[in-house]
Amino acid sequence: MTGYGQARARDAQDAIEVEVRSVNHRYLKVHTHLPERLAAREAAVEECVRELVKRGTVDVDVRVVTRVEAREEPFDRELMKQYHRGLSQLQKDLGIQAPISMDALLSLPGVVRSPDGERNGAERIWPKVEKAIRKALEDLEASRKREGERLRKPLKEILKEIAKQLKEVRAFAPTVVEHYRDRLKERIARLLDGSEAPVPPADLGRELALFADRCDISEEIARQESHLKEFDSVMTAGGDVGRRLDFTSQEMLREANTMGAKANDARLTQRIVAMKAEIEKLKEQIQNIE
Repeated sequence: MTGYGQARARDAQDAIEVEVRSVNHRYLKVHTHLPERLAAREAAVEECVRELVKRGTVDVDVRVVTRVEAREEPFDRELMKQYHRGLSQLQKDLGIQAPISMDALLSLPGVVRSPDGERNGAERIWPKVEKAIRKALEDLEASRKREGERLRKPLKEILKEIAKQLKEVRAFAPTVVEHYRDRLKERIARLLDGSEAPVPPADLGRELALFADRCDISEEIARQESHLKEFDSVMTAGGDVGRRLDFTSQEMLREANTMGAKANDARLTQRIVAMKAEIEKLKEQIQNIE
């Protein structure tokens, strides 16, 4: 399910900004973008996400700016010089004629010092970052709930159309054997035209009984009606319903396919195909639901 959340925190030493975005995915995938000093906290960030999000691809972007005291040297000059010498030698070896920019040097690991006494400042700053991440996730959850409410109406419209097609299938199903009997009698009459050979009623009845058994879809219709009720019930209940709705829609498609395989009537086939098309729409929309 798509959504967006953000949170900001600022004190005398740190400015923290967190953005969380989610898009549709059948399972949960978490991508993190963290400052270098928080790289080791990737698993902890993912755990925070899993507490609130069950499905979707979630991107967590964390930015931290820490105020540097005037008396402190924010850069490791010696390390920058080492990087510069190494890169210059590498350019010479490879025959590359290009200036080494200050931006490139500043982006290298360890060049920008942590303003606090701890290594990379992770232990000090993590509690504040974690709090901001949780606030951003709460904002994301509210956004996803609004999206879920927006999806409720089109889902109900699709269910209504499936129910309509199923009602027509139920109405036509009993007439299939009657139409087959009439067609069979006409075919036999044409084949025996001019012949006095009789057709035993028992043989005709046996053929009709076999046909009726092969094309009987009453059980599939009953199960499909049950699936429609289940889908509506789960959707109304709320919560983490995406997987259950996904499973129910799969069963609905299975029943429709079985009906189509058994159907021996153009009118039935037309409505079953329309029903399958609506179920596919349902499945597509479900990918947006957690």
